[in-house]
Amino acid sequence: MTAERQSPFLSGGPTRRDRLPVLVGPLVGVLAALVCGISVLTGVVVVHNMQQELAGVRRELSVLQTENTGLRERLVAVENLLDGKLAGQDRTVDESKEGVGQGAEVASTSLDDAVRVKRQAISSSGQSDRCSQGPPGRDGRDGLAGQPGTDGQPGRDGRDGVQGVAGPSGPVGLQGSPGDKGDTGPPGRDGAPGEGGSVYIRWGRKTCADNGGAELVYSGYAGGTHYTHSGGGTNYQCLPTNPQWGRYQDGAQGWKAFMYGAEYDLNTDAPFSSSLDDHEVPCAVCYVPTRGSKLMIPARNTCPTGWTEEYHGYLMAGYYSHAGAKEYVCVDEQPEVVLGDQVRHNGALFYPVEARCGSLPCPNNYVEGRELTCVVCTK
Repeated sequence: MTAERQSPFLSGGPTRRDRLPVLVGPLVGVLAALVCGISVLTGVVVVHNMQQELAGVRRELSVLQTENTGLRERLVAVENLLDGKLAGQDRTVDESKEGVGQGAEVASTSLDDAVRVKRQAISSSGQSDRCSQGPPGRDGRDGLAGQPGTDGQPGRDGRDGVQGVAGPSGPVGLQGSPGDKGDTGPPGRDGAPGEGGSVYIRWGRKTCADNGGAELVYSGYAGGTHYTHSGGGTNYQCLPTNPQWGRYQDGAQGWKAFMYGAEYDLNTDAPFSSSLDDHEVPCAVCYVPTRGSKLMIPARNTCPTGWTEEYHGYLMAGYYSHAGAKEYVCVDEQPEVVLGDQVRHNGALFYPVEARCGSLPCPNNYVEGRELTCVVCTK
């Protein structure tokens, strides 16, 4: 067996157990010093903080004492003021009136209570730095109404807005149903002129018939195309006695239409006297303002019911075999002539018109060769 190896600490000196008491003592001393130093530092910090807090408390206490002094002075002033008012009110109370006396007693009692509360607050302020809050005071009196202010300057008119752009047209709506027929208007005044009136020519006369309102427009001479001419106008014309001229050239130039005077051409005494033969035919243009319609009825000498007769006479036109055909006109039954010589000039000619049987029903209605009458009517 090998010999056991010894520790260096065991050889030639004391062992580890022998040295332990020697090391523990210094370590304990160092730790104790550290703990004491920390305790001292902590105490210094705590004392410093407490000193600062104490200084703050002293400042707050000083402020509170100052405020308490001001409050005491105010309470004393209020007490003196209330005592003066109570003394004045006690002197002015009218005890002869029951209601007023009761009101003064109530007011005095309320004021005494307020003073008592304030005194209690003052007496208690000596034990405490803060005063207890007193009861709320009575409402203050309304101040005097101020003077009304002056009216301000009127503002300017607002600016007109800009008109917007017109929107698109909407679609055309459906046509509505016809409305109810309106009431009939009141009747017109008697004798009032009709709308428009009517105009007619009275052939063979120089004036209009005196039958209620006919007015003479002008009188003149009958004229038309020469009876031998196949051209020109076919209707008779009533030419005025006072013609007016425009641009003209005297003398026959040809390539024109012609206007001739008209003559009666009679070879019997029916229907007019043959003494009218070759005399010029007069005419009159008449206007009826109260009747708007005109009608010439051949083969009649009276008007239908409701129509007014202007005049009646006999139907006349051009000769049946002449080249120039003429219209049918109604010549008054009492014809006149244009004053002048009775010379045959053979211009436009007036011939009586006879009925010819065949297509015309004879003899019950018309008679062969009989001169036809005529009438001019208005309405």
